[in-house]
Amino acid sequence: MPRSNAAAAATQHLRRSELLLPLNPAAALLEGEQALHLAAVGGPPAVVSRAYLAMGAAYQAQRQYDEALRQFVQALRLYQQLHDEPGRARALRMLGRAQYLQGDTGQAYDTYKQALAISMALRDPRSKAQVYGNLGELLGAGGQWQRALRSHEQAYSEWQQAGSLPGQAQALNAIGLAHHQLRQYSRSLYYLRLSLQQARQLGDSTSIGEALASTGRVYQDVGNYEVAMGFYTQAISQLPQYTPPARRAAALQALALVQDSMANRAAAIRALQQALPLARQAGSQIQVSALYQKLADLYQRENNYPQALAAQRRYSDLQDSVFAERRSTQIAELQTRYETEKKGREIQLLLKNRQIQDANLHRQKLLRNTMAVGALLLLLTVAALYRGRREQARVNRLLQRKNRAINRQKQELSHLNRTKDTLFSIISHDLRSPLSSLYSMLTLQTIGNLPPERMAAHTQRLSRTLDVTLRLLDNLLNWSAAQMQGDKVRPEKVVLQTAVEEALALLAGDAERKNIELRTQLPAQCLVSADVNMLRLVLRNLVGNAIKFTPAEGTVTLSARLREAGVWEVAVSDTGVGIAVPDQARLFGEDGLHSTLGTAHEKGTGLGVAPVQGVCGA
Repeated sequence: MPRSNAAAAATQHLRRSELLLPLNPAAALLEGEQALHLAAVGGPPAVVSRAYLAMGAAYQAQRQYDEALRQFVQALRLYQQLHDEPGRARALRMLGRAQYLQGDTGQAYDTYKQALAISMALRDPRSKAQVYGNLGELLGAGGQWQRALRSHEQAYSEWQQAGSLPGQAQALNAIGLAHHQLRQYSRSLYYLRLSLQQARQLGDSTSIGEALASTGRVYQDVGNYEVAMGFYTQAISQLPQYTPPARRAAALQALALVQDSMANRAAAIRALQQALPLARQAGSQIQVSALYQKLADLYQRENNYPQALAAQRRYSDLQDSVFAERRSTQIAELQTRYETEKKGREIQLLLKNRQIQDANLHRQKLLRNTMAVGALLLLLTVAALYRGRREQARVNRLLQRKNRAINRQKQELSHLNRTKDTLFSIISHDLRSPLSSLYSMLTLQTIGNLPPERMAAHTQRLSRTLDVTLRLLDNLLNWSAAQMQGDKVRPEKVVLQTAVEEALALLAGDAERKNIELRTQLPAQCLVSADVNMLRLVLRNLVGNAIKFTPAEGTVTLSARLREAGVWEVAVSDTGVGIAVPDQARLFGEDGLHSTLGTAHEKGTGLGVAPVQGVCGA
């Protein structure tokens, strides 16, 4: 086949691959492979690079990320050899997306940065907008929503410069979701409304459905379930005919959750029943299993025990299928890898044959050259060798700098791992007591033999305990995030009585089980300047240890006094067993973790007051 015809045929296969990708990734992959074969035989290198990108996108749509990465790297190398900067930027964007989906977020961030640098050098607003959108998605997945918001705003600005209305609609939707995560609900609804207007102006049903679904999630989080249900219903109606069944099933499942929150279990059951055949059509046993699990829960709460039992049995039966599906996916990935490597060897053979033909042509031309041209080639060869040696020296220096940077990153990672281990220990230590109380209350309610009056009292108490526990968890997570980000002390004005009442309310269940009286001796309206998360941690640690080592019928007292101008001294005293002299040196973790059973054989984590020492030192 002549080279011009091969290139044209390869381009047609690439166009078909792009059209088939959303609906049938497997067929798109076949078209990409055909394009690669034709381009390797007689097409220009740029078409070969595009074929590698098309195959990588098809593998990525099938969640075969290792294969996708290989194809994107091949395309990137070819673009580098061709000095094609727009092609390099596109390949880096797609490579970074595959790295992100595979879970390598650090490498994905570096890859996106390289793509952004090339896009800025090219002054291409469309390429910059795409990279900013990818960076916003990556930062949002890592919980850095403020930085993600800035990236999406930059993407929107670039889409405006490029004059792309679809890009603007997508960026506005992302900005609204970022404000949603930051709990700025009014701003979120404002930007989502703009996104919906843009999508309706374009007549893009997919973008309309995304904006409607995002708006429904905002109203669902603020507790306005009726409005949320209306937006979800509109979003489902806007899904185009070619929408994959799995996505339709997921939309119906979200609608069912809102209906369940409105106590409309019958409607929620109908939505889940509509989602089941779609999930089966998609062939995902994992999604079908999750739908049956939710149905079993709804039927049980409706007291429809036969249907609940049937749904639970289907869920249990599907567990083997779910496991088999995951195993078959792994086997299919291995088989695809084998086929790809086999085809890759065939392509390499074709490329080598082509290189041999080119070498023969080159040799024939050399035979026609004069001795003067040969001498000139010799001089050029010497110059190339000299330049290559200099380039090798430059590469060696670059590798040395990279190695030094890797060693610095290794030290930083080791420090972060030590910080992470400490934070996990602190969180588990602080959550043990409230969760134990919750477990005890739930056990009493599960027995079901309590009088209605006591049941109501326990239910009210359970609600209070849950509220306090959720506030504790929120405080711990905020404090942990600050520690992981390197933040230390953030002083602010705090009412000491409020912090003390929260700590005592959280540990009241432990004190009641041992019949220990909790007392406070605090001045009226004691306003202090402290880091509120660290202050709560210190109070919970000290009061919890006091309860642990105080026998039944004892007393734990929390007091405060103004020691000097601007300095308050808070003390926790108890009628407990005290601390043995040999154990006093271990309190701050100098000899490693040490744990002692409490007076009621309570277990500890061995942290002692090491967290308290760290807080005070901050």
